[in-house]
Amino acid sequence: MDSILVATGGGCQVFSGNGSSKLELPGKIVWAIAPEPGGACVAIVNDREIWRRSAAAEWSHVATAEIALASIVSVNGKAFAGTMNGAEMIIAGPNNKLESLPGFQNCPGREKWVGNGPPLHVRSLAATASGDAILAAVHVGGIPRTTDGGKTWLPTINIMFDVHEVCSHATTPLVAAAAAVGLCVSHDGGKKWTTIKEGLELTNSLAVAVLENEVLFSIQDGPFAARSQIWRWPIGASRVELVRNGLPEYLKGKVDTGHLAAGRGRAAVVDGGGDLWLSKSGSTDWERVATDLNDAFSVQILPCPFC
Repeated sequence: MDSILVATGGGCQVFSGNGSSKLELPGKIVWAIAPEPGGACVAIVNDREIWRRSAAAEWSHVATAEIALASIVSVNGKAFAGTMNGAEMIIAGPNNKLESLPGFQNCPGREKWVGNGPPLHVRSLAATASGDAILAAVHVGGIPRTTDGGKTWLPTINIMFDVHEVCSHATTPLVAAAAAVGLCVSHDGGKKWTTIKEGLELTNSLAVAVLENEVLFSIQDGPFAARSQIWRWPIGASRVELVRNGLPEYLKGKVDTGHLAAGRGRAAVVDGGGDLWLSKSGSTDWERVATDLNDAFSVQILPCPFC
């Protein structure tokens, strides 16, 4: 069975496979959640704190940063976090001590990064299945990539593609990104990218999630969209397809970065109206399992230790 974790402004809402729910970390602002092996995860809490949730659903404080954090990923037991302002990168090293990664500030082409709307920040982080590469979706600064644990970073994708989220396949080098130009995919761990938009009338994508045989991504007509859709790219296909199979033709509001997740063979979506949708398998057989999650910031699918 699965646990669906929804990070909210009032704690972490956990929905189990049997339909029950409970609130963890009540009263705390939970922002981004990143899975770890064995059913654990790490999360950004109260803007500047990194917390870890064990496979037994026990939370513990890891570290506190001096500046606000926007994104997080766990790689080989270490938590990498991107900042909300100024697009910096830090790592929770030995003894959970936070260390800055100055190589990120020295990424070639950084002088061309721009704060477009929100301040310049690391909007999303992902690691390849092997853990050999870490990728950062910078808004707006493309997708810098590191293969030496964050010491040095190199640019990869066109900055003006306006990338909003990056996500990796669980077992292959495939990496996908949601961007203003549509879905971007890489088959070599993020070195080279291809844009896939055949079949789309609108291309603005804010969220992406990768399943075993398909990539899901959101489409909306702008950052303040009143409605959105979930589309799928069957890996290797030349076209993308609209996802229905239980989803309405249009979801409420936008499906923003972090609001689309895949794991354990299924997917979850929190739309702009606060509705939580869960598929039974891949991108099919969706049902609405919760409402009124209007302060949701992200969603993740993890094994349920009690189901």
